[in-house]
Amino acid sequence: MDIQVLGEDSLRIKSKKTTLAIDPKTAIQKFDADAILLTGKEGDVNRITNYRVVINGAGEYEVAGLKIVGIKSEDDLLFCLISENVKMLVAKASSLKQISTEKIGDYQIVVINTDADVSESAITAMEPSIVILYGLKAKETAKALGKEAVTVSSKVSFAEDKLPEETQVMVLG
Repeated sequence: MDIQVLGEDSLRIKSKKTTLAIDPKTAIQKFDADAILLTGKEGDVNRITNYRVVINGAGEYEVAGLKIVGIKSEDDLLFCLISENVKMLVAKASSLKQISTEKIGDYQIVVINTDADVSESAITAMEPSIVILYGLKAKETAKALGKEAVTVSSKVSFAEDKLPEETQVMVLG
């Protein structure tokens, strides 16, 4: 699986069968995706080509074998992505503050747009193998999670069947 940051708040998540665009903005380069996920009210769907669906509401969806669950917080959406082997959460930090950790559950991979301060206890409660941070406060959030030496990259890749035993924190930028 590949997760790539495009601009400040946009992501491309690519698994074996599915490509997702998360919060595409006008400033990013156009690319093909199977689905567009909007965590908030803003997003430029014109930057994405050949998409089949725009998901901007709570509910359960399936795109190319990938199960997607939209969870409503007060202002935004959090997305749970479920493939054959892995549960992944994609959320804004501001949305995580508005929802109880019991409602969120456990995830192997947690991807957070650090648009606000992140509660370390909310992240550790999910018991993730990999935490991927991007956005305004990504570096300081990584330090708060105990990652002193932060390496920033534009893309991370990992095999769904070979997740680390110890929690890894990665920063996209």
